[in-house]
Amino acid sequence: MKIKATLIAMVLFMVLVPIWAGAQTAHLAVGVADVGTLDPHFANKIGEVPIIRMVYQSLLRHPSGEIDVAQLEPSLATKWEVADDKLTWTFHLRKGVKWHEGYGELTAEDVKFSIDRIIDPDVGSPARKALSAVESASVVDTYTVQIKTKQPYPVLPAMMVEERFGYVICKKAAEKLGKDIQFHPVGTGPFMYEAYKPRESFTLKANPDYWGGKPKLAKVVVSFMPDNSTRELALRNGEVHAINIPAKQEWIDRLKEAGFEVNLTSPANMFVLHYNLTQKPMDNKKVRMALCHAISRDLMVQFLGKDVAKPEVSPLPSGYVGYTDDLARYPYDVAKAKKLLAEAGFKDGFKLSMNISNSNIYLPPMQIIQEMWKKVGVDLELQVVDHPTYHKLIRKDVNPVVIYGAYRYPLTGTRYLTQFYHSDSIVGKETAVINFSHYGEALPGVDEYIDGARFELDVDKQVRMWKAAQKQIKGDCVSFPLFTRKYAMAKSKKFDQGFEQKSYSFYQVTEKSRIKESPGHRLGGRFRIDRGLPATRGIENAQIRLKKNPLCSHDHVGRRHHCVSGHAAGPFGPGHRCAGRSCFGRGDRGLPHGDGTQSATH
Repeated sequence: MKIKATLIAMVLFMVLVPIWAGAQTAHLAVGVADVGTLDPHFANKIGEVPIIRMVYQSLLRHPSGEIDVAQLEPSLATKWEVADDKLTWTFHLRKGVKWHEGYGELTAEDVKFSIDRIIDPDVGSPARKALSAVESASVVDTYTVQIKTKQPYPVLPAMMVEERFGYVICKKAAEKLGKDIQFHPVGTGPFMYEAYKPRESFTLKANPDYWGGKPKLAKVVVSFMPDNSTRELALRNGEVHAINIPAKQEWIDRLKEAGFEVNLTSPANMFVLHYNLTQKPMDNKKVRMALCHAISRDLMVQFLGKDVAKPEVSPLPSGYVGYTDDLARYPYDVAKAKKLLAEAGFKDGFKLSMNISNSNIYLPPMQIIQEMWKKVGVDLELQVVDHPTYHKLIRKDVNPVVIYGAYRYPLTGTRYLTQFYHSDSIVGKETAVINFSHYGEALPGVDEYIDGARFELDVDKQVRMWKAAQKQIKGDCVSFPLFTRKYAMAKSKKFDQGFEQKSYSFYQVTEKSRIKESPGHRLGGRFRIDRGLPATRGIENAQIRLKKNPLCSHDHVGRRHHCVSGHAAGPFGPGHRCAGRSCFGRGDRGLPHGDGTQSATH
């Protein structure tokens, strides 16, 4: 008996040590089939951004988990200042920051290279427009770089945070790797490239030389799972620690009830109807006003879910610097809508046709509006197209009405109002962004206010101009703000980020993040190793047995243990004889066991 007990104790020790002391791996799943690029100056998809944030860094940053233009912290730069001319910004770099994979130390040359790369029209970075005010970057010395702007540009420090226009890339790595840097990123962040499996996963490993301290996680695996239900099942089965989920109330409630932590984050996407003033009958203000009065924002929010969405009234999202709600409202009023249509010469209503994306973000809200407009005599035909086609068509002035959802960083009136309402942004122009209404062409517009605020260093004066712009836009009724819709994600309570996440579209992973392990505990007089994974099998054949580990499918034939998931044989092999009444195995479903041997005791 002594020998038997000793043997069991030894085996338990061999298994428990890797679990408690071994390296940790975080498994995340994002709703994309693959990444298009991990070049930070080009990437912007939900599956790309979380990876980039772990690899690359910018001169400045926000506190972990937040986006607030008033809170800027040192990152690769330790301090910064602007000259008396208000055109020259100087950034002092952190010394001793090492690039991944032995590419040497971060210097001012890397920062200059990154800025030059973004603003070079031949490179074609989408971030170029965001830095259009930047004239040049120059090296002062090894750890000092200057950025010169064409006009006073007070938001420049905010543009140097964790967005694609602020990330610094390694000059030597970019020159050596060329196009391969798209899928082999080299940065200064807490995690570095290990492996990429197209249409499957991207694996990062801890950066041992990270200037912010050694990460608690050894690896981070980001799996690509475009199907919502597949991601949910993976979370429930314990195959992943965190996922993004549809921003719908039923998903939120269901996962909360299942014991998962659900996070809803801002800044949220604001959805707005933009009326094309160059097309009839949208050139008639009374028609536009009637269509606004025919929409119930409250009903739309009720459909989306109270935790997910909230109504908006201003062309600038609430929470942005410069926001005001002191403006025209156009409340839901069917009778008033009919009266305005009659005054505009459409007593019997009219027919309207528009293209709409098949995305579950765009189509359902527009279908609700379709039913609302029917009540006032407007027969709206929806031509459903795929999402990429929709984006192409709305930039070709095909639609009399465009529904569009977006948030813009920095969270001020500057970029948001510029992109949607400045005359330079009118679709079809060489300088086009997303001014779908042709505001500033069909009507005088608010260029004066926007331009004045963009280059005004006095924040109070900026705010006054942004407020004036909002009032005029709303008064002209060129668009109708509908609602803001938050980002939604869910995670196991075992996944500890190390901070509270209030912003961003997916979970941030930093050097502080970890997986909370649970020690073994007694179950019915026998030891059970609990890895925090959901249990799927309980009492069987009147015996208390270990609840099935979803990472290891197994059946028992007599006293033999068969891992039936087709894993590569571990130290015990695919099938092995149990020692006494205990059985140990290493089965998996394609998930790496970087944090120790899977175990079970019966």
